[in-house]
Amino acid sequence: MQDLVASLRVLEIFDSLQGEGYWTGAPMTFVRLAGCNAPTLGLGCTRWCDTPEGWGPDAGEEMTAGEIMSHAWLPRLCLTGGEPLLQVLGVRGLLEAAHRREIRVHVETNGTLDPPAGPGADLDWVTVSPKPPGYNVARGWRGRVDELKLVADDSLDAATAERVAATHPEAVVFIQPESGAGGAGHTRAIALVMDHPEWRLSLQTHKLLGLR
Repeated sequence: MQDLVASLRVLEIFDSLQGEGYWTGAPMTFVRLAGCNAPTLGLGCTRWCDTPEGWGPDAGEEMTAGEIMSHAWLPRLCLTGGEPLLQVLGVRGLLEAAHRREIRVHVETNGTLDPPAGPGADLDWVTVSPKPPGYNVARGWRGRVDELKLVADDSLDAATAERVAATHPEAVVFIQPESGAGGAGHTRAIALVMDHPEWRLSLQTHKLLGLR
């Protein structure tokens, strides 16, 4: 049980509406964890990441699961980053603490690391956002992804999106324009969705509304 009391490096905790994907508009407590493996892996998302200050594993402050949960009162908590599963031991402890209070836990991950394992480690909603150039997702996520979010930057073509979607037929697929690409990003995303009617468009509505 010792590993389940591991602390977490936290950049910020805040309440807001989910701005993207399936749960757009739902109130959640967001816990943004420090650390990201995208620079080490050479992932293309580093070009348009909006939280580069959180890449380092020593960013933010160390908090226990209990300290984090003292900020949570909404029915859903979303773990994001960076890459939250770099701190998988602490995440397992936080899952247990949240579930004891019947708070459902969402995670937003790039999918390069396997999901947490063991008793009490079940996530309530999994959003995997594979990143260029390879758009690789660890095999441990097979059959466990609720939502695939693909950012329509200049690396994403229809064949790549179709390949990733076919690997996770259980997931709802969202195509999201790259925020820094302007009209070109929106045009690319809309075209992909129109050509694949089973997919959906995701917009960063929190930015449109001036929310965090």
